[in-house]
Amino acid sequence: MKTEFRVTAKTVSEAYTKAIGLYSSLGEISYEIISEGKKGFLGIFGRADAVIKVIVDDGREEKKPKNQTQGEQKAPEKQKNTQKNQAQSNPKNNQQKQKPMQSSAKNEQKAEQKSEQRAEVKAAQRTEVKSEAKANDKAAEKASLKEENINVTVEEKTLAMNFLKSFIRDIGMSCEVKGDLTLNENGFVSRVITIEGEGAASLIGHRGDMLDALQYLANLCLARKSEGEHKEYVKVVLDIENYREKREQTLRNLARRMAEKALKYQRNVVLEPMNPYERMIIHSEIQSIEGVSTHSVGYDENRKIVITCENKKRRTNNN
Repeated sequence: MKTEFRVTAKTVSEAYTKAIGLYSSLGEISYEIISEGKKGFLGIFGRADAVIKVIVDDGREEKKPKNQTQGEQKAPEKQKNTQKNQAQSNPKNNQQKQKPMQSSAKNEQKAEQKSEQRAEVKAAQRTEVKSEAKANDKAAEKASLKEENINVTVEEKTLAMNFLKSFIRDIGMSCEVKGDLTLNENGFVSRVITIEGEGAASLIGHRGDMLDALQYLANLCLARKSEGEHKEYVKVVLDIENYREKREQTLRNLARRMAEKALKYQRNVVLEPMNPYERMIIHSEIQSIEGVSTHSVGYDENRKIVITCENKKRRTNNN
């Protein structure tokens, strides 16, 4: 019969010597090392004793009672028989076992339905955000359409041209303000006014900001002095060296390049801040490209367009 003891000492050899002195009289001794111990820093800090497991065998055999062994062997058979009898006598138990399986399947179906509903809600929210973000830009587009339908009389256009002439004269430039005053079939004139001459390009400014400011001032003067029906709308368009047409073409090319970038890298592309008219050009150009959509973020002068890839692929990390 074997008996186990634990002995601790500074080293394994000391622990074994200690075990011989304690348990050699009980029988044959063998041991297993549990921990060899640690010396520690300067023999003090972090020191730990060695631990061994001492096994003492006195030579006697361990006897097991026959009843216990037979009972242990018969126990599994009795358990099997009782389980069979219970299953046959109580069919309700089987039904009760099936119910948790059915309920778990129902829970999985409910979870799938909830996830689908959440995805639908998120998609609806995204469309609402996009529609709200485009509202201001669509308003600008509608305003531009209204502007095209506004008719300008000779008197109204002359007022705007006189204001621009006085402005150029006051800043000391020798540019010429031109505008066709020929009447069309309905008795109105073209809305476009151009500035030509040496140094006229300096009035365009950075990306047309100065040109837009001059156009705003001209129309503000026109709205105050004119007695027309549509004072609240822009009535004339100011252009220098065909900048408007060139800028529109540049914006359309930019929209296509950025849409290709969004599709290639499967990520959103944010453009620089633009005015409502320029954003309207970007929106209209992106509408003809499949796989991408646009929405605007920000406020006032910092409002910018985001080009979104509609079919994003999930990136996987191979780390």
